[in-house]
Amino acid sequence: MIQSYHHGRFELFVSLIVISIIALAALGRYAFMAADARILRLEVLSHHFMTGAANVRVQYLMDSIANKNQASQQPLAIADKFLYFSPQGWPASVQGSVASDYKPTDEDCYQLWRLLLQNPAPIAKGMAAEPKGEFRSLAYAGGCRYQYEDGSAYFDYSPLIGSLAFMPESP
Repeated sequence: MIQSYHHGRFELFVSLIVISIIALAALGRYAFMAADARILRLEVLSHHFMTGAANVRVQYLMDSIANKNQASQQPLAIADKFLYFSPQGWPASVQGSVASDYKPTDEDCYQLWRLLLQNPAPIAKGMAAEPKGEFRSLAYAGGCRYQYEDGSAYFDYSPLIGSLAFMPESP
């Protein structure tokens, strides 16, 4: 009777060890999938951002054609803000007309995020700002960068030419 009790305890320990190994393997796989899903989330946001920029560009170009001012720097009113466009017609600034040597500010990048995305996630403005969520916007030479707070993934938008580059991981 005592001997069978020891066999039961041994089987319990073996079962617990096997279950622990399976749980550790599953947690590792889950962590890997969660990291991939996080990067995918920012990639989807970058596509939505570019779609918003393209939609606003079309609206601006159509308004320019309708008003016969193809070369004008007339702003477009969106959500009680005036949005100014690059010479090629891409959304660029909220602070004034855009020249060919334009460099966006942190405020421009922040406002583009808020105006071009529908229901945008909270975002911190510039490197010095306190985190407001998991995203940060900042201006760099000739463009805007939108990234995770930790800098693990980001996308760059160049308002002069309307290009977007997504980088899944920072170098």
